[in-house]
Amino acid sequence: MILAALLLAAANPPAFQYCISCHSVDPAETGLPAPNLDGLVGRRAGSRADFEYSPAMQAAGDAARGGGLVWTRETLKAFLANPQAMVPGTAMQRLPPDTPVDEVVEWLARR
Repeated sequence: MILAALLLAAANPPAFQYCISCHSVDPAETGLPAPNLDGLVGRRAGSRADFEYSPAMQAAGDAARGGGLVWTRETLKAFLANPQAMVPGTAMQRLPPDTPVDEVVEWLARR
C-alpha cells in the first residue's frame, strides 16, 4: 500500500501530459525537442548543458547579457502563463487556456 502511494505521487500529474510531448523529468532522458525539467526550480534559465536553447532563452538566463532569470515558482507561473511576454523569442508555446499551471509548477518544484 505504501509503495502504491509512492508510485502514484511520483507519476506525472494529468496537467503535465501536455508538456510530456516535448519535456521529460527523467534525469537520464536527453535528446528531446525541449529541455529536461528535472531539478528545474532554482536553475538559471537556459543553463542545462545537454540542451541547445533558443538565443532568447540563453539571453534570459545570462546575467552578462542583461538576463539572470532563475526558475522559481513565481517565474515559472508567469512564464507558463505567457512565455512570449516573459522571454520574447522563446520557442516555448503557450499552454492551453484550461491548463492548471499552479498544479504543474508545484509538481515540478518537488522534482
